Amino acid sequence: MATKRIAIEQLVPGMFIIEMDVPWYRTPFLSHKRLIKDLQTIQLMKQHGIRMVTIDTSKGCDLPSEPSTNAQHAASQRSTNQDAPAPPDQKAGRTPEMKADDHSVTVIYAQAQEAVERIFEDLERGISPSLEPTKAIVSNVLAQVLIDRAGMVTQIAIQKIKQFDRSLTAHALDTCILSLVVAIESELDQPTQEKVGMGALLHDAGYVRLPRNLVRKREECSGQDKTLLEQHCKLGVTLLSEHPGMHEDVLRIVREHHERADGSGFPAGLGNDHISRLAQIVGIVDFYDGMVSRRGARPAMIPHDAVRQLFLAGERGHFEKSLVELMIRSIGVYPVGSLVRLNTGEQAVVVGVNPQQRLKPLVKITTDPQGGSYATPIEVDLAIPSLDHTVRTVLRVLDPAQERVNIGIHLDQALSRAA
Repeated sequence: MATKRIAIEQLVPGMFIIEMDVPWYRTPFLSHKRLIKDLQTIQLMKQHGIRMVTIDTSKGCDLPSEPSTNAQHAASQRSTNQDAPAPPDQKAGRTPEMKADDHSVTVIYAQAQEAVERIFEDLERGISPSLEPTKAIVSNVLAQVLIDRAGMVTQIAIQKIKQFDRSLTAHALDTCILSLVVAIESELDQPTQEKVGMGALLHDAGYVRLPRNLVRKREECSGQDKTLLEQHCKLGVTLLSEHPGMHEDVLRIVREHHERADGSGFPAGLGNDHISRLAQIVGIVDFYDGMVSRRGARPAMIPHDAVRQLFLAGERGHFEKSLVELMIRSIGVYPVGSLVRLNTGEQAVVVGVNPQQRLKPLVKITTDPQGGSYATPIEVDLAIPSLDHTVRTVLRVLDPAQERVNIGIHLDQALSRAA
């Protein structure tokens, strides 16, 4: 790596920066490592008080040998000239650190996860997250969900399979993504969708003020430990209230996401009419994501079983039935990543959801009726009649561990082809 520290006035399009002299949470950028593509980005950096940056000349342009004004003009021309040849690792809009086979869903998810980790690291140090970078994370994720909802949901399923024990920050991001999916499905306007996303991203912020060992084994706690853990809602609100400008709707999500419609929740035992609807959405998603994530000694639940438990929770009055219905319509009766047996005897992996026909997901058929593997898995939308008039339906859900099927491989392949 060849690095140089330069003044913002020397920065031109084509340079790759790796560090700024202003903390990330005071800027609108998810990551300080980025290829500068236009003069507008440089102007935005100046507006946020950035005066010095460090560039990596092995990934981008070096300081020009000619006068600065001419260099800036030349670099600007290069950035706007579509016919000009680009270095191999910068074609098609890819930044140098992205591989040629990277696709936007994976990249957006990884960038968001890194940014969320920084937010929680700052929270542990007592630094409340500022509004702009938090909103930037949610806006980026929301934009990607609007472009490719199935891809983002698939990415969550892949990460849950690959990571043995999901962290607090991973749960925060997954809850954010799924809450945005439900918010879109419920036709909330964009500003409200963003509030849902921010509340979901920060809903467990209060846990950083509690002992880590206690948080890790929170599913197994009882008595005084459980009572202490339940304080994370109030602690989160206290933390986030230290920064001016945090919207009350976001704070209510943090405060009320464990409240239940029948008054059985915490910390205040509120009833349905007194719980923010946005908090109820995040609460339902948090409940579901907690079930399908491995926590401590408790294994992750099969997604279909978690949907069943969610439905039963609605029937018992823990959640408002209409919101449970909305959630199930968003993720499907057979969520992405489910392993199913079809009526034909074939085995398949669910790779997509039909919101209007929840019992007929998009599947990738991996084995024939005799159990032999297809050389090339067959992708089928069960809601669309097949050309050979074969009517396929889901017969039952299988446990991937018992069937010894690596779901992650099939989801990875489906995501790669969709990119």
